[in-house]
Amino acid sequence: MESTEELEEVLKALANVNRLLLIYSLASGDVNKISVTEMSRKMEITQPAASQHLKILKNANILVAQKEGNYIYYKFNRRSMEKHQKRIDFLFTCAFSKCKKLEKEEK
Repeated sequence: MESTEELEEVLKALANVNRLLLIYSLASGDVNKISVTEMSRKMEITQPAASQHLKILKNANILVAQKEGNYIYYKFNRRSMEKHQKRIDFLFTCAFSKCKKLEKEEK
């Protein structure tokens, strides 16, 4: 049950276009980490909005915060991301398996 609730939190965190765009941006290789200021500029949103988006991704263990000087930078939480990937892969593998089984039965 705990893993299901964690997965729910991850999926909710990803269910926002700004957060998805941020994930794509970090994953693309253009940047390895991002601050609230950088995110607000890049996404053309206010700093409070950027801060809230980053907080949600951090609470879902998708990102980790790292203080550097006067700034806090956010980057991927690799260990947590691997755990989330396994859960999502398992979910979709089971669903695809069921779909294939039903398609065979329909023929």
